[in-house]
Amino acid sequence: MKCIYLRIRSKKYNRYFFCKLNNKQIILEDCKNCPNFNFKRNKPIKKKSSKQRKLENKRYSIITNNMANCYICTKAKKEDLHEIFGGSNRKKSIEWGLVIPICRNCHSQWDINEEIKEQIQEEAKEKFIEKYSEELFLKEFGKKYIKEGED
Repeated sequence: MKCIYLRIRSKKYNRYFFCKLNNKQIILEDCKNCPNFNFKRNKPIKKKSSKQRKLENKRYSIITNNMANCYICTKAKKEDLHEIFGGSNRKKSIEWGLVIPICRNCHSQWDINEEIKEQIQEEAKEKFIEKYSEELFLKEFGKKYIKEGED
């Protein structure tokens, strides 16, 4: 569900939904029931560079051996390979095998449900440290993914 007026904002590190049309904070259910609900039109997908395409084709996972089914719900067939640490760490996730197979439904829940995201990132961090080392994890991904009190 993607409405053209729906935004995800944060205040003091707490995320909330915001409606640009009504100019106020809302619950997700308010957006679903809104009479002015408009779907976003997707932009055409940018073509990936050959270097990025090669990197993505060689993706593997140190987290799971079953690359055919969704890692989160385990029932559905995989439709995507998702990098656990996104943003500026996306290429590093691909490089170090921090990738999971995921279905479309779970992929859409990934952005909304912070608990699932944090739980899987924690699992990935543990597997990485088990296979390589904590120093290498800190060097590659930084302290952002280390919870307070774990130093």
